[in-house]
Order: sequence, then C-alpha cells, then structure tokens
Amino acid sequence: MLTPAQVNLIQISFEEALSARDDLVTDFYKTLFEKAPSVRGMFSEDMSGQSKKLASMLQLAVRNLNDPAALVGPLHTLGAKHVAYGTQPAHYSVVGEALVESLKNAVGPTWTAEHSEAWNKALSFVSQTMLAGATKATSVEAV
Repeated sequence: MLTPAQVNLIQISFEEALSARDDLVTDFYKTLFEKAPSVRGMFSEDMSGQSKKLASMLQLAVRNLNDPAALVGPLHTLGAKHVAYGTQPAHYSVVGEALVESLKNAVGPTWTAEHSEAWNKALSFVSQTMLAGATKATSVEAV
C-alpha cells in the first residue's frame, strides 16, 4: 500500500493542515459542494455533527496508516452506512479531490507532488475499502 515515507508525509501534512486551518473540515465541505453541488442535498443544513464525524474518521485513518488491516472493519461499516445516504461510487473520487485540495490549501507552499501522490494513494485505499463495504451491504440486502 503506502511506503513508510508516504505514511510519514501524510501524518505530518495532516498535522500541519490541522494547525494551519482549524476549519479544514469546513473548507473540505465547501470545496466538495462547489465540485459536486448535487451532493449537497445528502447532508443536513447543520453540518457540525457531520464535520465532527469526518474529522474523527480522518484522524483514525491517518493514525492507522501503518496498519491498514485495522481500518478495514471501520471503513466497511462506513461504506455500508453511505449506501443509505445515497452515495454512489462516482462520489468517492470527487470527495478525494476535494479533500486533497483542502489539505493542499491548508498546508500551503510546502505542499509537493509527493504529498498529492501519497494522499491520493491513501484515499484510493479508503474509497476501495468503503466501496467493498457498500457492495457487501447491498448484496446482503438483496438476499
């Protein structure tokens, strides 16, 4: 999956982004809704609860990048929950793009192509794992 150097780069840049922007998650949702206005209706008007959930999941994922197996269960569960919200497979890529853009904006001029590569690789794992959970949940519902 990720090299130790990529894990380190993600963990450091995540901390930098959080310290630079206390509204990182708010910026992410603003960027997401600009890129994909059709998903806005999937969220409540009050985003505070959702923002806390996303921040918590991001922290869990970043903290456990050295042990991706520890993320599979929580990400499967999250993917299954997103089926009920109407999340489509195409939404995962735009979410990744919005998150990388928000992180890049927060980190600023020290952001490099290596940051983007590492984050995109990690988010690809997250997306694929969530989609596997969504597929599993959908196939169980169909039975």
